[in-house]
Amino acid sequence: MILRGNDDLSHIYILYRFDGAILIDPSHDLAFIEAALKGYTLKAILLTHGHIDHTALIDHFNVPVYMHKDDYLLMYDADQSGAKSLKMALPKFKGSDIQFIKDLDKIPFMDETLTVYHTPGHTKGSVCYLYRNELYTGDTLFKGGVGRTDLVGGSTAQLNKSLKRLFTECSQTVKIFPGHDGTTTLKDEKKNNEYIQKILSK
Repeated sequence: MILRGNDDLSHIYILYRFDGAILIDPSHDLAFIEAALKGYTLKAILLTHGHIDHTALIDHFNVPVYMHKDDYLLMYDADQSGAKSLKMALPKFKGSDIQFIKDLDKIPFMDETLTVYHTPGHTKGSVCYLYRNELYTGDTLFKGGVGRTDLVGGSTAQLNKSLKRLFTECSQTVKIFPGHDGTTTLKDEKKNNEYIQKILSK
């Protein structure tokens, strides 16, 4: 399920498996999320990175929160996380269990797993999550674009390396679910995204 955001707030994704659910980047509309989870047991929250427009609501759920350790301090910095500019409160944990993840970790989800891809570039701790044939890319890759690198912890060189890796290691049929804008596929981005074409040609 997708709860769409906008330029200032990320999309929120909910994965369902049997009676379990996983929540990716909860940032807004708590009432909608709670309604969407009714009848399901929330197993975990997955964060693609530490910016407030992806993390704002994590303290409303008492479940493990998975994120890369390189974005942990960023998440609590009002300036660097974007909380100050967006006039949003920093999350405060209420017993939530932070689970630091690293590249190629497997996150359990009922009888399946999600694979972590550490993709620094937008932030140092940016990650993507591969579930079946779906890649949740946060602000690393968009339809027709890529994540910005001019914020604290950003690096164009690292982003290019991360993107090249995704297009090399993942199936071209993988469907992309980004933090903002529309869904796409690796195949379509390889065909239509000029930035991707440029870095893949090097």
